[in-house]
Amino acid sequence: MESEQIKRIVFDFFDGKATAFQRKLLADWLSDDASREQYYQYLDEWENRRPQVAVDTETALTRYQLILNNQKTSVGPAKMQPDLSAGFFRKWARWGIAASVVLVGLAGAYLFRAQLLYETHQTAFGETREYRLEDGTEVTLNANSVLRVPRFGFGRDTRKVYLEGEGEFKVTHTVTNQRFIVQTADRVQVEVLGTEFVVYSRKKGKRVFLSKGKVKLDLPQGQQLYMRPGNVVTIANSGKYQLSRTATARPYVAWKDHWFYFDNTSVAEIAEQIHERFGIKVTVPDTRLAQRRIAGNYKAKRADDLLLILSELLNLNVVKRDQYIELQPSKYLNP
Repeated sequence: MESEQIKRIVFDFFDGKATAFQRKLLADWLSDDASREQYYQYLDEWENRRPQVAVDTETALTRYQLILNNQKTSVGPAKMQPDLSAGFFRKWARWGIAASVVLVGLAGAYLFRAQLLYETHQTAFGETREYRLEDGTEVTLNANSVLRVPRFGFGRDTRKVYLEGEGEFKVTHTVTNQRFIVQTADRVQVEVLGTEFVVYSRKKGKRVFLSKGKVKLDLPQGQQLYMRPGNVVTIANSGKYQLSRTATARPYVAWKDHWFYFDNTSVAEIAEQIHERFGIKVTVPDTRLAQRRIAGNYKAKRADDLLLILSELLNLNVVKRDQYIELQPSKYLNP
């Protein structure tokens, strides 16, 4: 930063007007020895503009007592004298304020780390979006998902992004053979070796489907697993995983075009998918209804579209409550 700009930030901090972002910039700037020397010069200038003085309290008190006794005062007005502790104050202030700047800066760095270092791409319920990263990699985010990408570019050896939710990645190969890594919660890491894949990462577990190329998974217990095209790895919250193979990619990419793919899927599972994709809570109190299963492809851009399909397909009633939707067998409303 230019000297005048950092000087204004320093003065704002001394005056108690610095923003959290300014404190973070100040903390970064103070990490350099030359900057700390400049900081003390700014401190001297700020103090000189706001001189520290002390009142001659002893003289003032004597004068006040004479007034109370109705006596004429031969004592002149109290004088403003230099504060003899100013030297001590300066020494303390230099280190105390510098230390406080660093501490506040560290706190700010922690609180604003994501905003400062990463650019966030986020989809709303019922929304899918496509992004092209700076390296040419194409990402499609499913609804209710978050992707964090380094704001100032990838590193020399690794391209690393962070995913919450679900996304499809079509990774571009680089001349320097940079690894591409997708980091999810619970220390699940997907390392790409030039490929196309889908990562699912939500509260109920994790899943990775590989359509092209090669992928290496780093699992929570320290295990490593290499995947081949057509492989599906499902990871439970306990850390246990299951490797399987699928003949079609349809179940794992249908969401890109607002399709729901059901393959012997229970109504209870469909209720969970509605909540994930549209943010609408769906309950199925009837155990028999919750366990009923269906198969097929159904397109639904809204929750109402899918609920209408279910009501006609399974002859059930959709009851809208205040904060959720309840699915009931039709006999409940039509005895």
